[in-house]
Amino acid sequence: MAMIDHMDIAARLAAGDAGNTAIKGEALETVVASTFCRLDGVGLIKRNIVDNAGSLEIDILLYNLRHPAGLPFLPNHLIVECKNWQAPVNAATLTVFTGKLHKFRVDVGILVAANGITGDANDRTAAHAHLRSVFDRDGLKVIVITRGELEGLRDTDDLSVLMRDKYGDCIMGADQF
Repeated sequence: MAMIDHMDIAARLAAGDAGNTAIKGEALETVVASTFCRLDGVGLIKRNIVDNAGSLEIDILLYNLRHPAGLPFLPNHLIVECKNWQAPVNAATLTVFTGKLHKFRVDVGILVAANGITGDANDRTAAHAHLRSVFDRDGLKVIVITRGELEGLRDTDDLSVLMRDKYGDCIMGADQF
């Protein structure tokens, strides 16, 4: 278990808040990449990858060696989308992200949305409805992590448990993504 400096995470994100949209996004991407790469068996392949056609971008691509103390329940490659927005991420934006996951033939993606996603989790409306729909139709699982959850991490065990719980919620159709 490695310690995670939650004060450093909060400070980096606060510094990003003072900048424009690109700086805010960069701050969140940096925090996410450095935090996930503290897990055993998880590392960075590349950031800000644009496909050959120049039509889409992946914020973060991680490898996952499925180390028992890391994320053994997740696939070998993890695509991460970061949205450091004031507002929750809407269904249209999630549709674009799930389209990327389909294009690259992965069945798990991670959305780090500073303020979560739109709709009501219990009623499965708006963005919550889209995530349930793509799971029911295609088996696609999108794990949504918020800024508050990132700032609350104290060690890699916290991150591993958070990811495991959210992954299980995706599969079991729990109220929260």
